[in-house]
Amino acid sequence: MIRVLEDRVVNKIAAGEVVERPASACKELVENALDAGATQLRVELAGGGRTLVRVVDNGSGMDRADATLCLERHATSKIRSDADLFTIGTLGFRGEAIPSIASVSRFELRTRTAGTDVGTRVLVEGGVLQTIEDVGCPVGSDVSVRALFFNVPARRKFLKTVPTELSHCVEAVVRQALIRPDLDLELLHEGEMSIRAPRVNSRAARAADLLGPHGQALVAVEKVQGDIEIEALISPVGVHRADAAAATYLFVNGRFVRDPVIRRAVTEAYKGIVPKDRYPTVVLELRLPPGEVDVNVHPAKTEVRFPDGRRIGNLLTEALREGLERHGIKRPVEFYDGKPRTPLVPPAEQVGLPVPHPPERLFVAEPERIVEPTRPSALPPPSLPSRPSTPALPPAPRPAVVAPIPPPPSVSPATPVPSPRSAPPAPPPVAPSPAAWAPDPRGLLPVRRFVDLQVLGQVARTYIICEGGGELIIVDQHAAHERITLYRLMRAAREKLGGGQRLLNPPVIELPLAQARALEPHLDLLNRYGLEVEPFGDRAFAVKQVPEALAKADPARLLRDVADDIAGGGSGAPLDQLVEHLLATMACHSSIRAGQPLSPYEMKELLRGLDEVDFSVCAHGRPVVLRIAPGELERRFHRA
Repeated sequence: MIRVLEDRVVNKIAAGEVVERPASACKELVENALDAGATQLRVELAGGGRTLVRVVDNGSGMDRADATLCLERHATSKIRSDADLFTIGTLGFRGEAIPSIASVSRFELRTRTAGTDVGTRVLVEGGVLQTIEDVGCPVGSDVSVRALFFNVPARRKFLKTVPTELSHCVEAVVRQALIRPDLDLELLHEGEMSIRAPRVNSRAARAADLLGPHGQALVAVEKVQGDIEIEALISPVGVHRADAAAATYLFVNGRFVRDPVIRRAVTEAYKGIVPKDRYPTVVLELRLPPGEVDVNVHPAKTEVRFPDGRRIGNLLTEALREGLERHGIKRPVEFYDGKPRTPLVPPAEQVGLPVPHPPERLFVAEPERIVEPTRPSALPPPSLPSRPSTPALPPAPRPAVVAPIPPPPSVSPATPVPSPRSAPPAPPPVAPSPAAWAPDPRGLLPVRRFVDLQVLGQVARTYIICEGGGELIIVDQHAAHERITLYRLMRAAREKLGGGQRLLNPPVIELPLAQARALEPHLDLLNRYGLEVEPFGDRAFAVKQVPEALAKADPARLLRDVADDIAGGGSGAPLDQLVEHLLATMACHSSIRAGQPLSPYEMKELLRGLDEVDFSVCAHGRPVVLRIAPGELERRFHRA
């Protein structure tokens, strides 16, 4: 039997779309305040927003009639007809936020307009109106949301920990503050000031205040084409982060959005400028006539649609590229002319592989170019794990590690063989025993061990080419060393053999507020794995020790990436999953990079280290080794 749902049920359903967590309520209340013309905002939180979300503004306020009517679903002052839906110039317009929030909380509204001497107080509990009365209050609105989801326990149990919910609330406030430099803003949690952002004269100053060192490094970009305006603050070369959500702030007509067209345009503009799996810091606003964008796509109002998304995307990419080039950043060429390339972005500090007896001079496959070996620093590079008599963990087959190679559209030219003087004399080959050519029981190789492979050379300073058992083997040097380092970190943690490298001058790293709040409750966990971090002020941290395997990693970048990982994944994840994710991030920082030339000795040592790895431990899910069987080669060359 079909029946019409009661208003309370309808409001709870709407709340599931509009109010996902305390940050959603915080966002909606802040947007309502801005639509009311507020220039001063105070946001008070308790329990990460689970206990209290309160927003006080100096906007226009409401009279008694409007204060009562705003609790009705789809009651709004922003639109009058369906035609208004296509010319929306405000942040809120659907009339769902207030009744949806009030239906799942203990809701209180105090408000007064400038033309009256007495304000109005409205009290609602779980969607049921309790009180409407006169009250003394300043001009503007004061909205309190207490005990969110108190009457929907199934929703409340899915909320994360207090630090996680707090970080989301902080991020929601920061998003609006970034493009409103005229706004005087305060955010308090449990009575303590978390954000104090006074009115400033530019978005650049606001970004520098709220985003820390990343915000201070941004450069301004502006472009106007017809009735479309683009205003952005973008990363110069070398400034990037590990988490896209914490790095990219995109707005359309003042509204924060998650739009694939704009994100794709930003990615295309930075193609070849930021390393893989890194994201530039971008604060971008696109302004265009309201009729040229549809904001009535989703109740949360974070998705938009454009009539001509291709044109908008191309214009954004062009604007960002022009801005990058004005600051001396040239895009790389898209073809290879046979000459050695210099990476556009300098790679992070490279970590050398341990070489028992390195030659005095190493030659690489570039004619007449001699590369001197790097002198050892005061701290020796981390050694690869010594081979135990019994593996710490029994090896388990990982078929996903071996990735098939799809047939190429055409056969590429053969790589030229280096001249005899372009490489050092190789040590005399040692004939492996017949048992060495037995297949790897893990299914990774046609031989028993990685060290049994014959190293043929290096391609693109990224891939190690080997031969074994009649097959062609290709090893990704970064993925391989990352896996070795991750295994060492996890084995050291399990066997309690790991120590830490104390830093003589502990660097102090300032983080964005959301990342700082997310990181704080996990400091003890990091310390157990050799990364000792202590608070050093409001949102700054001192790195006093790093794991021995990461002695050469950049502590500042390491901590920022770890904080981004925690803020992005949330602390509600299982502990073992969080630990593995953090260790994978830490391992990445001490691994050799793509584009780093290796000597034959270093390549062989890398293969030796892979023999100690338990491949049931996954770093980032990327394959380490590819196998090309003789039959595949014969098929490619039309011999079969």
